[in-house]
Amino acid sequence: KRKIIMRILFLHGSSDLYGASKIFLQTIKIVQQKGHNCIVVLSSEGPLVSELESLGVQVEIANLGILRRKYFTPLGLFNRLHKWFHASIFIQKIINEQKIELVYSNTAAVLIGGYAVSRYNKKYILNKEVDNTEAKVLHLWHLHEIITSPNYLHRFIKCCLVHWADKIIVVSEAVRAHWLNDNKENQKKLPKNSLSSKMNLIYNGIEPLAKSEKPNYRVKYAIPSDAIVIGMAGRIHYLKGQEYFIKIAQCLLEDTSIYFIITGDPYAGQENLLTDMKAFIKEHQLEKQVIYTGYEAEMDCFYSAINILLLPSILPDSFPTVVLEAMQFGLPVVATEQGGAMEMIIADETGIFIPILDEVEAAKKIKTILPEDKRKQMGAKGKERVAANYSAKAFEDNLVHLINNLKQ
Repeated sequence: KRKIIMRILFLHGSSDLYGASKIFLQTIKIVQQKGHNCIVVLSSEGPLVSELESLGVQVEIANLGILRRKYFTPLGLFNRLHKWFHASIFIQKIINEQKIELVYSNTAAVLIGGYAVSRYNKKYILNKEVDNTEAKVLHLWHLHEIITSPNYLHRFIKCCLVHWADKIIVVSEAVRAHWLNDNKENQKKLPKNSLSSKMNLIYNGIEPLAKSEKPNYRVKYAIPSDAIVIGMAGRIHYLKGQEYFIKIAQCLLEDTSIYFIITGDPYAGQENLLTDMKAFIKEHQLEKQVIYTGYEAEMDCFYSAINILLLPSILPDSFPTVVLEAMQFGLPVVATEQGGAMEMIIADETGIFIPILDEVEAAKKIKTILPEDKRKQMGAKGKERVAANYSAKAFEDNLVHLINNLKQ
C-alpha cells in the first residue's frame, strides 16, 4: 500500500499548554514523525509556540477570530466577523502558496478553518474547471467540546460541521452524542446521516508526564507529609467549578484536616475570575488549607503532591486530560457525573462521582474514599485502566489510520 504524504495546515486558537493544546502538540508530533509536512497557525504567542518551534515546525501567528463567550454581544460578533474576513484571506493564501492538501482545525472554537477551505475550494474549482475530487482541499475537525448554551451557538456550529467538515474527530462518546442529539424539526433541515457518517471516535491518549526537578507542591508549601491533599487543575473558569471546589473544601474542613490545591490560570481578559476566587478564599479564612499555585508547566509538581484529584465541573467536560494524568499517577478521581468523565472513570473502582452544586453531599461521598487503603486501591485500578484504554500508542494508531484514509 502506497504511503501517502500530505502537506497539512494546522489551526488552533490557543497557545497555552492545557488539555486541548497538549493533545494538539501530541498530534503534530505524530503527524510529523509519519513524514507529513506541517504548518501551524496560532492566534497568539505563548508556551505552545516554543514547543512547536523546537520540533522544527513552521509557526505563523494570526488572529483566527476564535469564538469565546465574551464575544456573545452584537459588537463582539461584529468584531469576530471582521477578524474572520482577514483570517480567511490569510489561510487561503497559505493553502495556495504551500499547496496544502489538508486543513486540521482543533476545537469547535476554530470556525474559520472550514469556511476558508470551503471558499478556497469554490474558487479553485471555478478557476481551474477541474473535477471536485481532484481539486478539493480536505478539512478535518477535531472536537473537544460540549457546548450546551447558548442554544443558537450550538445550532450554528452544528451547521458548520455539516457543511464544512470532511471528517470529524470526537474525543468521547459524550461529545459524539452531544453534537448528534437534536430534535426532529432540526433533523429535517439537515441531510440525513451527514453528520454521523463524518464522525470518528478517537480517545485521547497521553505519554507519561516528565519528572520535574523542582520540589513538588507538598514541599514548596510546607504541607505535612502525612496530610491528605485534594487537588484541582485547569483553567480558572466558572464552568470548571473552582468555587464549587472551595465550597466542598469548606464542608470537608468542618471535621477533617485536609489540604486543597488549585492549579491553573484564567484566560486573558478574565482575570477578574481569579480575583474573585482569591477573595472568596480570604473571606472564608481558608488561606492556610486552600492553596492557589497559579499556572504550572511541570505538572509532575502538582500530581506528585496530591492524594485525590477532584474535577468539580459545573457543565459537561468532554474528555478532561487531567483525569488521564491523575490515573497515570495512580490517583483516585472524583468528578461530577457528566460528560466524558463518565466514560473514563469506573464508579467505585477508579474513582467516584459527585452531584453538581451540592457540596454537602459531595463532601460526604469524598469522605468514603479518604482511608489510605481505599485511595491506593482505586489509584492502582486507575493506573491499569489508563494504560489499557488510553495509551499514546492507541491514539497514534487511530489518528494515523484516519489521516491515511482521508484520500481513499
